[in-house]
Amino acid sequence: MCGVAAILKANDVTCPADTLERMRDEVSYRGPDDLGSIFLSRSRSGWAEVMPQQQSDWEVGLAHRRLSILDLTAAGHQPMVYGGKFWLVYNGEVYNFVELRTELDRLGYTFRSSSDSEVILAAYIEWGPECFRRFRGMWGLVILDCVHNQAILSRDRLGIKPLYIWRQQGIIAVASEIKQFLHMPGFSRRMDIEAANEYLRTGYETPGRTLFRDVEPVKAGSWVIIPLDVLRPMEVQEYWNPERVKVFVKDPDEAATLFQNKLRECVRLHLRSDVPVGCALSGGLDSSSIAVLIKTLKNGHSDPLHTFTSTFPGDALDEREYADAVVTEINATPHFVTPDPVAFLEDLDRFLWIHDEPVGSLQMYASYCVARLTREAGVPVTLNGQGGDELFSGYWQCYFLYLRELWKQGQLLTLANHFTGALMGSGNPALLGQIPFMIRRYRARRKPSLQTSLRKTTIGQTANIFEEILTLDEQSRRVYEIRNMFLPRLLKWDDRNSMAFSVEGRYPFLDHELIELCLSFAPQTLYRHGWTKYPLRLGLKNDLPSKILRRRSKFGFEVPQDKWVCGKLRPVLESWFGSDRPVWNFIERKSARQMAEQTWKLNGERAESGQALFRTFTFDKWLDLFKVQF
Repeated sequence: MCGVAAILKANDVTCPADTLERMRDEVSYRGPDDLGSIFLSRSRSGWAEVMPQQQSDWEVGLAHRRLSILDLTAAGHQPMVYGGKFWLVYNGEVYNFVELRTELDRLGYTFRSSSDSEVILAAYIEWGPECFRRFRGMWGLVILDCVHNQAILSRDRLGIKPLYIWRQQGIIAVASEIKQFLHMPGFSRRMDIEAANEYLRTGYETPGRTLFRDVEPVKAGSWVIIPLDVLRPMEVQEYWNPERVKVFVKDPDEAATLFQNKLRECVRLHLRSDVPVGCALSGGLDSSSIAVLIKTLKNGHSDPLHTFTSTFPGDALDEREYADAVVTEINATPHFVTPDPVAFLEDLDRFLWIHDEPVGSLQMYASYCVARLTREAGVPVTLNGQGGDELFSGYWQCYFLYLRELWKQGQLLTLANHFTGALMGSGNPALLGQIPFMIRRYRARRKPSLQTSLRKTTIGQTANIFEEILTLDEQSRRVYEIRNMFLPRLLKWDDRNSMAFSVEGRYPFLDHELIELCLSFAPQTLYRHGWTKYPLRLGLKNDLPSKILRRRSKFGFEVPQDKWVCGKLRPVLESWFGSDRPVWNFIERKSARQMAEQTWKLNGERAESGQALFRTFTFDKWLDLFKVQF
C-alpha cells in the first residue's frame, strides 16, 4: 500500500516546495520501498514539470510513498504519467486490473509496466471518471488531468483506503492521513466539537467528518473534480448505489450456493500479488473462511500459508483453540502474539499518533500487534475477514432487530421458531443467552448513564445513531450498517494499524459485487435457529472445520479490556484523575470519576461504562499528542 500527498494552489499563493515533501515523508511507513514527488506549472504551451525554488510559482505538487506489491520494478514508480498529460498518485489495489488491461489493450493502449497504477491512468483517459465504476478494489487517489486543467479525487466504494482534503483561500491539500496537514502553512489544529462529542458519547463518528474541524474525508464511493482555474471542488459525484439492490433470493440453499461461488472468485482476485500473502486469522467464522479458501485456491502448489493471531492464554476471550483448528486443517504456518497492558502503555503514544484520532476500544490495539507480527514475519500482504458481519447483518443486535421486525409484522410463529429451533440439537442456544445482554445494551443506548460528553456549554445537539437505526426498514438498515454504522470506523482503524507496519490489508468480503449479491438475499435467509450468517455456514460447510462451523462465541481480535481497566491499568487511571490534563478543560472530571468507580465496582461487568472510560482516557491522550485547540 502507499501514502499520497498533493497540493493545488493558485500561482500567486506562496507555499514552500519542501512542504509537500514533509507531508510525503510524515507517512514513510505507508511506503518504505520508494518515494517521489513532482511539481508542475502552466504556461501558454501547457503544463510542464518545474524545479521549484523555496518560493517558486509552481501550481500543482504531487508526492508518493510506495509499498511495492505489484510490479516491484522502477516501472511502478509514482507520481506516474501516461501520455505526458495525465499524472497519478495512488494508494490501493484494483484487483481486476488484468481484465481491464486486456480490454484497454484491444482499444489500442500500450503499457510499459505490469502495475495496476498504469491501468488506472489508461482507464481514466478512455472512460473519464466513469472508470471508477469498473474498478473492483480499494483506492484513494489523485489524478491530474492536464488536458482539461483539473484534478480528480476518488475513493473506493466503502472508503477502505483513506483520502482527506484541507483547504483555504487559493490552496487545497490532499493526503492519506490527517497528520500530514500539520506541515501545511496556515493549518489549525481545531477540534470539531460535534464530532468529538459523538465519539465520546457513543464511540461512533459520522463518516463525513473528522475530529479536526477543517479536515474532511473525501466521500467513500465518489469522485470530485477540482478545476485548477478556480480551485473550488465541484459537486461530489457518487458512483455506487447499493440501496438500489432489489431482494430476490429467498431460498437459503440458493443464497448459499451463490455466495460461496462469488466469495471464491473474490478471494482469487485478492490473491494477486508479486509478494507473499498471508492471512489475519482470529479463529472466527469470517477469517477462517478466508483462510480455508486461500488454501483451496492455492491447491498445495505453493509454500504454506502464514497466519497471524492474537491470543490471551487462560482468558475466556482467547481464540487459540479455534485458530489452531484452522491451522491444522490447512497445514498453515501460524504466528501468535499476546498483547498486554504494560506493552499497551509503552506503545500508546505511537499507537494514537498513527491513528490521527482516538480509537474506540482496546480491540484496535490487538490488531496493531497482529500487524506488527505480520511485518516481522516478512509478509507484506494479508487477507482478513473484515466485513463478513456487515455483509450478513451478523451482529447479535442485528439478529434481534430482525426478530423485532417479525414481532411488528405479526409473524409470531416464525419468531417462535427461531427460539425453539435454537434449543434443538442443531440450533444455537446462545440466542437465548443474549436476551438479557441485549435488553441491558438497548437501555444503555436509549438512556446512557454516566457517559462522558463535552461540557454542555460548548456543544450542540448530535443525532442518536441508534434511534436512527430503529426508524429504517430492513433493507435500508442493512445498507446503513455497511455504509455508515460499523464499517467506516473499523476500516479506518484497520488501515492505520496495518500501514503503521507497512502491511497491506485486503478484504475479500468487501468486494462490491459480493456486497450487492448478499444485499439481494432476503432477511430470512440470513438467520436460522439462533445461527447468524447462515449463507456462509451453509455455503462453506464442506470447507470449514466443524469446530468453526458450529462455533457459538464471537470475538475477532478482542482483548480483555475490562480486566485491563480494572487491573494493571487502574493505577494509571487513578493517577490520571488526579493530574492536570487537557481533557478536564472539556469534560467534567467528577462525572468521569463516577464512571470509573462504577466500572471498578462491577469489575467491568457493565461494558458500556468501561468503554466510555477508555474513550475518555484516549481522547485526553489525543488532545495532548496533537495539541488540539478548542
